[in-house]
Amino acid sequence: MKFIEQNAWQFLSVKLPVLGAFLLLVLIPGLQWAVDFKLIPVEYHAYVTGGVMVFLSWLGKKWYQPNLHQPLGFVAVTAGHSNSDPGAVNGKIKESELVTNFRNAVAFYLREAGIATKTDGTSTRNDPLSSALKLIKGSSVAVEFHMNAAASKQANGIETIALPRDKKLAKDLSAAVATALGSRLRGEDGWIDQSKSARGSLAYINAGGLIVELGFISNEAELAAFQARYWIAAKAVAKVLIEYEKGA
Repeated sequence: MKFIEQNAWQFLSVKLPVLGAFLLLVLIPGLQWAVDFKLIPVEYHAYVTGGVMVFLSWLGKKWYQPNLHQPLGFVAVTAGHSNSDPGAVNGKIKESELVTNFRNAVAFYLREAGIATKTDGTSTRNDPLSSALKLIKGSSVAVEFHMNAAASKQANGIETIALPRDKKLAKDLSAAVATALGSRLRGEDGWIDQSKSARGSLAYINAGGLIVELGFISNEAELAAFQARYWIAAKAVAKVLIEYEKGA
């Protein structure tokens, strides 16, 4: 989870304690001192104190707090590769198109639940990696979807590549997909440490995101299961992210 990159003084939770301390330590004793030394006549004491209270009440109503109830961030869901880079292919089936559909489905369920969500494109648009990387900044969590491929047609399973700090979330995401598609988990209960990944260092992971591999496009059975049930898997992934957001 990322910190808000904003000035703390814009929040009432910071301003009000400071104002309270000022009233208790400076203003109220100052008024009493003025009365004690007859700088303010006793008969006007109530008027002055009341006037100060009315002014402070008016000032409080004038203060505007637009960001007080807004989410601390948003969920970024992105699709691997791009419209100009198909990724892995199986005949005419392109990885980039499969994961774009999956991204759209996850975003649909997140927004339906009231979760602020940003994507690297809408409908069939799948922007390049540079656009996905920009979305990570300011997000509370960022997830990108890919599909694996291997020379062996039997290779199968679900995995999420992430840094050790995101191990639990990675396992939860992989388990959600694997259960929905009837697949097995790869790595450590679905988590692959980037340092142990065959792909080496990945820009998306280094920027703070997670990469979910939704199965093997090269495995006919796993590909068929994905195509038939990807909406169910997307709903399961969205549920994990919603629970993460509520607990973040």
